Amino acid sequence: MSFLQGDGGIKGPSVVQQGGSVTITVGPNDTVIEIKDSATGETSSVPVTPGKSVTIPVPNVPGGTYVSFRVGDGKRNRIVTVEVVAPSP
Repeated sequence: MSFLQGDGGIKGPSVVQQGGSVTITVGPNDTVIEIKDSATGETSSVPVTPGKSVTIPVPNVPGGTYVSFRVGDGKRNRIVTVEVVAPSP
């Protein structure tokens, strides 16, 4: 079970399964989601239509890793951090 978190410019789940995908919803003023892997520090960007949702593959990271999804710059910066969990054996 995963609960939605975030408000304003970005919403997403709190937990996602390793190897799965995550759906992120952005506000009407954002066109790009920045994704940051907390383990490696690697950052990538995904374009998105403002006011819409986008489904993004979960980066190839081990269970227990946190991945941040960010929209906006400066004071408009909004972040949702998602924990990646390993599938049960």
